[in-house]
Amino acid sequence: MIKKIFFFLCAAVLVSCANRGIGPQGGPKDEKPPVELSAQPENGCVGFTGKRIEVTFNEYLQLDNISQNLLMSPPQQNPPEVKARGKKLVVQFADSLRENTTYTLDFGNAVCDYTERNPIPNYTYSFSTGEVIDTLEVRGRVYEAESLNPVKGVMVGIYDELNDSAFVTSPFLRIARTDSMGAFRIANMHAGDYRLYAVDDISRDYRLTLGEPLAFDEGLLTPEVHPHYHTDSLGRDSLVGYEYGPANLVLWMFREKQQALYLKRTTRDQRQAVKVSFSASPDSLPSFRALNDSVRFYAHYAPKADSLTLWLTDSFSIHQDSLLFEVRYRATDSLYHLEWRTDTVRAIWRAPKLSAKALKAQARREKRRRLDLKSNAKSAFELSDTLHIDCTTPLARIITDSIHLFEKKDSIYKSVPFSFAPHDTLPMRLMLMAKLEAGKQYELRVDSAALHDLYGAPNKAEHYTLTMKTPEDYSTIKVTMTPFVPQARIQVIDAQDKVIRELPAKEKGAFFRYLKPDTYYLRMYIDDNKDGIWTTGSWTEKRQPERVYYYPNKIQTKSNWDFEEVWDYTAVEQTASKPGELVKSTNMNKK
Repeated sequence: MIKKIFFFLCAAVLVSCANRGIGPQGGPKDEKPPVELSAQPENGCVGFTGKRIEVTFNEYLQLDNISQNLLMSPPQQNPPEVKARGKKLVVQFADSLRENTTYTLDFGNAVCDYTERNPIPNYTYSFSTGEVIDTLEVRGRVYEAESLNPVKGVMVGIYDELNDSAFVTSPFLRIARTDSMGAFRIANMHAGDYRLYAVDDISRDYRLTLGEPLAFDEGLLTPEVHPHYHTDSLGRDSLVGYEYGPANLVLWMFREKQQALYLKRTTRDQRQAVKVSFSASPDSLPSFRALNDSVRFYAHYAPKADSLTLWLTDSFSIHQDSLLFEVRYRATDSLYHLEWRTDTVRAIWRAPKLSAKALKAQARREKRRRLDLKSNAKSAFELSDTLHIDCTTPLARIITDSIHLFEKKDSIYKSVPFSFAPHDTLPMRLMLMAKLEAGKQYELRVDSAALHDLYGAPNKAEHYTLTMKTPEDYSTIKVTMTPFVPQARIQVIDAQDKVIRELPAKEKGAFFRYLKPDTYYLRMYIDDNKDGIWTTGSWTEKRQPERVYYYPNKIQTKSNWDFEEVWDYTAVEQTASKPGELVKSTNMNKK
């Protein structure tokens, strides 16, 4: 028995020791980035004549998206090959290097340790092919001109050639890339005068290609360095370093109004309709001609005219599986000049594979098809809205006497006169012009077969009710500019930075009436050309975009309240005027 008890106690102790943990128990997670130990040649060397660099670190490395992170300044046509080999970072140059030039390799956050992917933040390596390392630098930020949002991921560069043509003919002399806050730093500059530009370098050629968003500084850039002194408690000055600059440069990035205009695609998802899409809204409407003279169609343009639908109007046209159209439209050439172009497009209908039974059922449904209607009538109808009816296919026949509008009070219906707004042939929206009074309830009735579409389908009877809001449901914002700028236009914007309303500034105040209770912000632009819209910049005319300012505070409105804001747009620096909750980093490529 004693032996059994002793054996049991020993086993319990062994199990207790074994259960302290399963497998090796490591220490705290490694959160330190790799540390540079040595470099061949050393970082900051002069007289560089080689083609290869090796930097040794204290731990094994891996590279994170090196092709996107690495930025070499001055840029090279063929970027260097960069690899991580054990604890070494190896750089092999593909192109020859310029004489008497300081080079900077900015790796961003691409160099990481192998186990935890801890990056070395903004790791750089510099060398010179001459006898000195240039040390001057400039800093600044790039903002989108229309929204004042910081622009990330764009190239900022300089030229010592002061002719503006260099921006479109030659790669940058030195470059930097903006971070998420739009900030940039161009380092290792030589003393002299420069031109400063920024470009969203989609073509990756380190210069401006027409169509790319850009920014430019109108003046000359001269980098400087000044000693920085600190005064201690005894009033004595001591040198603590040097200040490089300018350090507060601002560039306003814009996308020129000129856009590539071309015919994007032609689709036929419905047998009776062909959709044609363009890359942008043309300045003149395109024209179409069917190459088969028997084909009949009606062209219906989208509101922005960047797409249109060719509605086939007869059974012969509809049952042609392949249709050819000649389209004449405005398109841009390689220099973004608009010219008329004529193309031939094919529209093919690919019928879904259906059984005979399914085809018969489809034919029956088509015979019984009714024209679908929708209306914007609703229980809380805005005083500024216009009542309308939308159709899914173009209208060919309207029996006006079969459409009725009534004012409803208790159980009494009083007829309300209205008219239809002028429209093109075969409309898809009917605008009803009527005097609708605040707070009253109305009913819109559409009798059966009051409307017929292009293919003869009638509507079924519909009725819609709407109740008008009252002025007490809204708020009013009065905005008075100080100092007053006659060319200013003031915008009320929402929490998504979208324009809700716009008015010209008035010396005695601009009144924004019938605003729904909500959170609003104010934006203003100086309408220099007095065309009533914000105008972007122009590289060919060397014109900056129209200046934009934000009111720094939000406005929380309430029903039946009037708000008055006196706005001194000079009180806050332009770049700091936008409320923080509206600021977001902008990617110009995704706009």
